[in-house]
Amino acid sequence: MYQTSQEYKESMKRPVRNQSYMKIQLGLINQEAQQTAGLSDTNKYNDFSDAESIFNQHTVRRYATYESNFWKANGISFFLPEKKSDYRKDGITSTNLFEESFHVKFVFGCGKSDIKGLTIKFGRNYPTKFTLVTDNATSFEYENTEELFKSDDVFENTESIELVITEMNVPNTRVRIDYIIFGLGLEYDDEWISEASSNTTLSAINEDLPESEFTVTLCNDNQLFNVDNPSSDINFLESGQKVNVMMGYMLDDGNIEWIKMHSLYVSEWSADDSSATITAVDILKYLDEKYYKGIYYEDGISLYDLAVLVLTDAGLNEDEYYIDSYMKKVYVHNPLPNVTHKEALQIIANAGRCIMDYDRNGKIRIRVAFKPTYDTTSNGETYFSNAPTIDNLTEKNQYATCEQNFWKADGKKLFVPTDHHQDTGYISASISDENGKFDANPMLTRTLEAKYKAYGIMINFSGNLPRKIVIRTYADDVLNNTLTITSGIEQATEINYDFPEYDRLEIEFPETEPNSRIHIDYLSLGAETSYSLEYDDLYSTPVGTQLEKIKNVKVSRSLYSKSATKEDLTSETITYSGENQIYYLNDPCYGYSVAISNAKSGQSAKIVSSGAYYVEVAFSGVKTGGNIEVAITGYKYNVATSYYSQPVHNRGTEKEWQNPLISADDHCQEVAKWLADYFASGIEYELDYRGEPAIDCGDVIGQENKYDPDLKTIVEQSQITFKSGLLGGGLRTRRKEYVARTKNRLVSR
Repeated sequence: MYQTSQEYKESMKRPVRNQSYMKIQLGLINQEAQQTAGLSDTNKYNDFSDAESIFNQHTVRRYATYESNFWKANGISFFLPEKKSDYRKDGITSTNLFEESFHVKFVFGCGKSDIKGLTIKFGRNYPTKFTLVTDNATSFEYENTEELFKSDDVFENTESIELVITEMNVPNTRVRIDYIIFGLGLEYDDEWISEASSNTTLSAINEDLPESEFTVTLCNDNQLFNVDNPSSDINFLESGQKVNVMMGYMLDDGNIEWIKMHSLYVSEWSADDSSATITAVDILKYLDEKYYKGIYYEDGISLYDLAVLVLTDAGLNEDEYYIDSYMKKVYVHNPLPNVTHKEALQIIANAGRCIMDYDRNGKIRIRVAFKPTYDTTSNGETYFSNAPTIDNLTEKNQYATCEQNFWKADGKKLFVPTDHHQDTGYISASISDENGKFDANPMLTRTLEAKYKAYGIMINFSGNLPRKIVIRTYADDVLNNTLTITSGIEQATEINYDFPEYDRLEIEFPETEPNSRIHIDYLSLGAETSYSLEYDDLYSTPVGTQLEKIKNVKVSRSLYSKSATKEDLTSETITYSGENQIYYLNDPCYGYSVAISNAKSGQSAKIVSSGAYYVEVAFSGVKTGGNIEVAITGYKYNVATSYYSQPVHNRGTEKEWQNPLISADDHCQEVAKWLADYFASGIEYELDYRGEPAIDCGDVIGQENKYDPDLKTIVEQSQITFKSGLLGGGLRTRRKEYVARTKNRLVSR
């Protein structure tokens, strides 16, 4: 769920809301020109310039060089490494200082292009006068006063654009360009937007691929979107251009709190004399090429590394995806089948008991979708402590010990037995001094199997209360939050705080009453959410549907073994094109050989790469246009199937589930139990409500219910509508029930 201010949360729950706003940011970028652009005369730039990075919008690492008014001792600039091989190449910087003029020429590999607008990020010392010249001799002169230059001029039918700089804002300086965008970023707000709708769906077990679609209708009263207008914005729209959607809400103080809703990609557009309609979809819609490089891993591969292989093959870099580190713990051997990149990611996420979706910035995510188990450790407990019992909300026995104001002769305290320690909870080994301080502060550490989002912590104390509590949370060993509590500490202390996602929790007790230990009867992580959808938020009562009951979840595992029989896999006569030939196989194979039948002198073929479902062959001694007969032989894997059946209900249908990556029995059982938890509830709700832009699909929310005051559901579909400053929405949620299977233990260290 998107993190919003407390003022926003309170205002959105009122019977009458304030006004909402929307704006969309549209990048009218010529994708072909941007992706095929090249820099001419690269010898004019110094050794830490990069002729490729300038075509991607980014922040440049700036090296300190001797120029007028350039190098400041503010810690921002970097010194050049001694070795040129260690230079971080970034942006372009001219070798020589600027004199009378400097030319920078960009050539498009796609041929002639029409480009509306240009965006150039210069260095801190920027040109103040320059001209842009196209290859058809059309020129545009500019005077500039900023590092970031933007123009909405149209550069028609051009194969190149040359930047001719004639004046810089500072003398004796170099020309720098951090990046250039062949297009223009446009923004349309409420004055343009007549209505908009957003629809996002996902399956919490990856039964279906997640989908997101946004449609906006813009007013066309001034004919800005008229297709017959040569400079019309709509004529420069292309499939794949990025669309950012922002939702705003006016707070009581008059300020607008903005929430980023989407970062999507244009898919369709149309216009008439009164309006223009633009539809944008999620990034997964464009990952529809096949991933055919699956192989069998003898020593195994982590799901994390496997996902990186697929994402890299799809052309994404590490800034465009997030994979939960838990996936590094799950190893598989089986090959991915010959499916699209997005389907391969879906299979990987399901095998890791994760949700695969994308965040509000368009970044693909694979994140944990189960309640993790945990281990709890302490930095020391007394010999009669029974710390594992703090996981249970049960009444604890207290032993009489020599602590200040602790032992009362009321018959309730027990003496410490010699052979058996009863249910006592956690009791620290350290005892505070006369000032209530410890030589070594008692501390509990709860380490989770995977990251977990929690709202609050519950701690039940017995004995003397601590005066101070310090709570730290970590994600992947990085501290992400520290909370210090010095007031409101009671026997049953409920810490209401929205903790960021963490996989390690430390609770330290620096101070308590004099001459006392820390006694804890119960420690519980909070709920996954503090947000609750109440009846007042709804336009009508929820529509609940009892889905078909599942009696058993039957999960298959695929067991690979090697065959002893070599087979003819494929053969054909081809006309050689001069390129390598790739053969795709229906069955998983290995141990390939390739030969040219009736090969002429000097002709040969060799395998340059292969996987379980493909073979890539290179040829030598074969003339382009010549005919050759190619034969590939190899071995097929023997694939046996075994099943694990997990009970869900005592009646219903059987749900068969297949994931080709699963081979190990324990892995199969984990996935089966996870699926059984999901199918156990079998109740879906349809809700027509006032709309909440902060809700994401995959969020766990509270849902007011007459029969279950603590009902938790997971959002699997979210709709938001916007018209004339008013929000509306719909949700499809599924009752969320976890089967209690956690293995919680505590050990001293």
